[in-house]
Amino acid sequence: MQLILKRLAAEIKQAEVDQKSSDKFRMEHVVDPDLYNAILPRRTRDDVYQFIGHQGAMVTDNCGPAEKTTRWKKTDDCLLSSNMHDTHHKATIQIKANDIPTILDNFGESVKVLSLDCFDTLLWRKTATPRDVFAVLADNPIARRLGITPHQRVSAAKRAYRAKPLANGSGEIDIGDIYRLFTSLSGEERELLAEAEIRTEMDVCFAFSPYLKLIRLAHTRGIKIIIVSDTYLREDELRRLLARHLPADVMEAIGKIYCSVDYGTSKSHALFQIVTKECGVPAAQLLHIGDNDVADVQVPRRLGVRALHFLPFDHEVADLLRLQHAASSLIVLDQAAPEAVILPCYSPFRPIFAVANLQPYAPETMIGYMSFGPVLYAYARFLMDEVEELQQQGKRVKVFFLLRDAYLLSAACEAYARKPVGKLVRIRKFLAVAASFKTRADVDYYIGGIHPEEVDDFHATAKQLLLPPEVTAMLIRIAHQSADPRTAFHQLLRDDDVLELIFKNSLALRVRLMRYMSKEMELEEGDTIILADIAYYGKTQEYLIRTFKEDLKVDILGRYLVASDEPYRPANGKALISAPHWDYDLFEQCCILKEGMVVDYDLNGDPVLDEIRLSERQYEKVAKVQDECLRFINDARSFFTEAGVTHEYSILQRAAHAALFRHAYMPIEAELEFFEGFQNDKFMGPDRTKTLYHLDSAWKNVRSLPSPYRLGSYATRSLGLDFVLSRLVQRRFQLDLRPEDMNVRFSPLKVSIGSIHESRVFLLRASHLHDGYFSIMLPYVSGISVKFLLGEHYEWLQLEIVELSNNATTVCRNVSNSLDLQEINREGEIYRCLSQASVATIRPVDLQRFETPDYYHVIFRPLVSRVSDPPGRPRSSQ
Repeated sequence: MQLILKRLAAEIKQAEVDQKSSDKFRMEHVVDPDLYNAILPRRTRDDVYQFIGHQGAMVTDNCGPAEKTTRWKKTDDCLLSSNMHDTHHKATIQIKANDIPTILDNFGESVKVLSLDCFDTLLWRKTATPRDVFAVLADNPIARRLGITPHQRVSAAKRAYRAKPLANGSGEIDIGDIYRLFTSLSGEERELLAEAEIRTEMDVCFAFSPYLKLIRLAHTRGIKIIIVSDTYLREDELRRLLARHLPADVMEAIGKIYCSVDYGTSKSHALFQIVTKECGVPAAQLLHIGDNDVADVQVPRRLGVRALHFLPFDHEVADLLRLQHAASSLIVLDQAAPEAVILPCYSPFRPIFAVANLQPYAPETMIGYMSFGPVLYAYARFLMDEVEELQQQGKRVKVFFLLRDAYLLSAACEAYARKPVGKLVRIRKFLAVAASFKTRADVDYYIGGIHPEEVDDFHATAKQLLLPPEVTAMLIRIAHQSADPRTAFHQLLRDDDVLELIFKNSLALRVRLMRYMSKEMELEEGDTIILADIAYYGKTQEYLIRTFKEDLKVDILGRYLVASDEPYRPANGKALISAPHWDYDLFEQCCILKEGMVVDYDLNGDPVLDEIRLSERQYEKVAKVQDECLRFINDARSFFTEAGVTHEYSILQRAAHAALFRHAYMPIEAELEFFEGFQNDKFMGPDRTKTLYHLDSAWKNVRSLPSPYRLGSYATRSLGLDFVLSRLVQRRFQLDLRPEDMNVRFSPLKVSIGSIHESRVFLLRASHLHDGYFSIMLPYVSGISVKFLLGEHYEWLQLEIVELSNNATTVCRNVSNSLDLQEINREGEIYRCLSQASVATIRPVDLQRFETPDYYHVIFRPLVSRVSDPPGRPRSSQ
């Protein structure tokens, strides 16, 4: 390991030398004239809420003679004059459908090659969005038979894109890469699905006629025509699709088709370099048109290509279409429901509640007896039925409940069966994964499968790979010296000496884990193992199969209470409830055994437990809930036996799902109070624990988020059931709703951005959050000053926070105390603006190493507005 540390230290030293050299060229005194015009209206991540809905949200204002007012330029109705055709000009030239017939006339004879983007340019879809194609696919007979959902298709593609760079260094995938991740399907079934998707695209696509005319016109003028597309379809597949919809003469006029997957690079990277080289003409003689500002315009123009941004709609039309798309998903709520939607609601446990002594209705009774008890009863029935079915097939079945979470599942099954069922074992997901690293492919498989919300937690990734803290620290330090820390970090993990250390540590753990399993589980060749757990993704089962199945020569099955519907779930796993989202942490905490997590195994194979990190008070509450759960199961078993009633499994399953769902999203006041302050101790960060629900935190968080959709289920419920229902509807139907859609209130905020040489004033609209708070986000640029002209609109206001954050919404620094105030009196968070000239300026801050902010995030609440400009008025009044 010392050799690794020495090598990494040398890399850090060299990188710091390079950084100091590059810092000399940092521009800190000039404002790029197009910087804020280019950045302000756009965000780089969908999950970071927008502070300005569109360009029209920027309002011009009269400013003093020393200031320059920035005004948003509206796209002209026709192409700009010929001097704007210079590809080195900074302004992006946007064209509309009406401009297409005369495009070539504007360039005279200078264009020798016409390049067109494919999707949303030449080919359009009948669906509202590309994602809706997968809903059409899901209705295909093959997809219906295999139970394929749109969510699974999208999820598989996301994972394929994460895994591909690790496999061959390319970020481009083909349709086969996507369907290979449907691990529960056979190879033949995956091929059938891939073909079904291509045929679905054929059914929903159509040619946009203005471009057909443009291709014909270009062909008559002797201009070569090519297609350049970022797509997971190979050239032959895309040709099939085009041939289905393009007239024969248009299809014949098209020469080369460049598909990003065939070249292993996208338009945003190196595809246009290949295109310009193969076309055999100077870049300035190539005209490209596409709908993506970056991939189709900015990138090719850097190469000298003449590029035009095809903008199908003005933002007013685009916004209305987006809302109409959301409405299309919701019309089921306004229709006479078809039979498939009218589902019977079962309540098989009502007689148990009628005869039981439930008074005085203590919280643990409401939670354990009336909510979790029915869930566990149904799971016990599910597991016992599964064991019996396997035994009838001649299988030698052994059931193992995975501690700590499955402790109550074991007790519930024993209460239901009235005899011991299986055995408790201490095997944890972290250890199953950590013991699996034998080859580089194993490491790539793990990295490719990291959840998107965890992919930037480098410490957790390194810990999972069993890297020592000192190596981890140096790897992270080197990664953050790169422009793309995530990619750099993942590449560093694949260095030979780092891999050797991972394999060494993983092998040692694997040997210890194998000793534990041999001693505790008493496995024999041919056994059928059932891993019983609350689960969700089934990772423990997945990695135990990858690591030990061949050596142990056993079948490893999973039987879970709740499981994800992801396509790459273990093929031989089943669950009582399948759900696309996990909101059941509180239920999980009520199922655990009071002991620390297993963190390792000693040389003899005995488990090594961590200290108990959760509070005694929480465990006391959990014990009461567990007692009530078991009391319910005993009562229900006795009642149904005496009454001679046997429920169909489907009835119990739906009743269990309803009970768990009600607990998660519609808890009563007693439950909210009972679970206040509950924690989870499974996290790998320095604190190791996380509070699952805290009312004060919920109220604070809702002030900083555009929608409660991003809060936890209990936090959302504490705000009101109307918030819960909004959250469920948005998530269920994947509605593309933005903050400005949820609430038409806004509050104006004038901002001056610039340096000692130049400044610009922007009048912005801050989005309403909750309880009178408003939010706005501004790009962070080193060396640029930001002044909030608070006195323009407010006499009194509360400034909740001013912070620096990055694109991953990670807070880099709270700069609320780094404000220079002019004609402003401050008391805590309350600011009194003494005149219309009152200004708050953010002072420069010294950022620590690795702090790479992208935005200023400002949250404020107007208290008293200047009479001439009351805040919070609807948009229509502006």
